[in-house]
Amino acid sequence: MNHPYPPPTASRRVAVLMGGQSAERDVSLKSGETVALNLASERYHVKPTAIHADGSWEVPPGFLDRGITRHAADWFSGARIPVAGAIERLAEERTDAVFISLHGPRGEDGTVQGLFEVAGIAYTGPEVTAAAVAMDKRLTKEILRAASIPTPPYFAIVPGTPLREGRIDGERLLESGRGLFPLPWVVKPNRLGSSVGVAIVRGEAEFLKAIAEAEPLLPWAAPGGHAEQGGELLVEQFIAGRELTCGVVGFGGGPPRALPPIEIRPVARKFFDYHAKYTPGASEEICPAPVPDAVTRHVQALAAAVHRTLRCDPLSRTDFILEENGGLQVLEINTIPGMTATSLIPLSAGKAGLDLGDLLRGMVEHAIRRAGRL
Repeated sequence: MNHPYPPPTASRRVAVLMGGQSAERDVSLKSGETVALNLASERYHVKPTAIHADGSWEVPPGFLDRGITRHAADWFSGARIPVAGAIERLAEERTDAVFISLHGPRGEDGTVQGLFEVAGIAYTGPEVTAAAVAMDKRLTKEILRAASIPTPPYFAIVPGTPLREGRIDGERLLESGRGLFPLPWVVKPNRLGSSVGVAIVRGEAEFLKAIAEAEPLLPWAAPGGHAEQGGELLVEQFIAGRELTCGVVGFGGGPPRALPPIEIRPVARKFFDYHAKYTPGASEEICPAPVPDAVTRHVQALAAAVHRTLRCDPLSRTDFILEENGGLQVLEINTIPGMTATSLIPLSAGKAGLDLGDLLRGMVEHAIRRAGRL
């Protein structure tokens, strides 16, 4: 797979935005570190930029190239400025593009993308609408169903869900949910990633426990909950099978191209949870996935269809369950996939012959072209 764009004739100034306020902050810092280290070169000068947990920003002066130190902890002093000052500084330093390495709410959901749109600053990842829709699992599932793309049935726990003594009425939900599809179920926050807050429940006690533990994520159900963490839960039918994932690259020059699928086999975990995703050795990640060629083609075609349907250029990763009967079910789509040492996109890109640095530089060039600056 060749580099999608020719090298720029002049150096680029790229701010790599990481951190944020979501439960995925630590993952974002690791992703940002990987991006900065692999992007920095004679032609791409990087400015590591942080959003602190309190919402303030840190925009260090100047840009770095090949001499960049290897750890994100060395890049930030803890200095804080308001977001308006951060945007002004990025503009004053003639930043060509911002590489968004944020994960979760207020980073992956269209909010930061909208900020850069208004400020007139090019940014990587999908545009505002695609980012917002793909982050909302319920909306994503409705769009997939309308496009005849298979995804497990579900019901949502939303404002207006019956309460009992100020708490979600789990018994009532259990009774009504069983009329839709049988246990086991998967309970997941609607607008979080990295499997944060996800539980597989196989019986009544497990379901009630999962609901009780998730209530702090629902601002309308538990005082003190954080609206930015997502205000709904999904209860999805559990589908048994093999876990697969497939990245898609769509730089705007021709149809999107699917990368080799990966099979994920968690070690000593029930599913590909947060620990399995980000702990070295906690999962086997086999690429290309050991499946028949016909299944590989089916996975890639379906991943590309999801990518096109949700308009996810320049990059997405779709998660699947491969059922025993050979059917595929789409679980989720990620439009800012992780770029840590254990992440899946770098693995599959390498198997496709696409160097990680070339992939990242292609995303920067896509952002600049989209903003009309080439």
